[in-house]
Amino acid sequence: MSLITGIANANPDVTFRAIASQLEAMHERTPPGSSTWAASSVKHLLDRARKLGLVAQARN
Repeated sequence: MSLITGIANANPDVTFRAIASQLEAMHERTPPGSSTWAASSVKHLLDRARKLGLVAQARN
């Protein structure tokens, strides 16, 4: 979640798919261990981070 939060805070206009692509390029695994990130997984983790107050801006 910290990588996703960092990417989102660095560029508030970035899309969920763009974050997923960046994580795949960094060879970061999903929580279950897959190498392919879905935009919905990124959204879910950003929603959790938002509830914890870790994301600077709300996204669509």
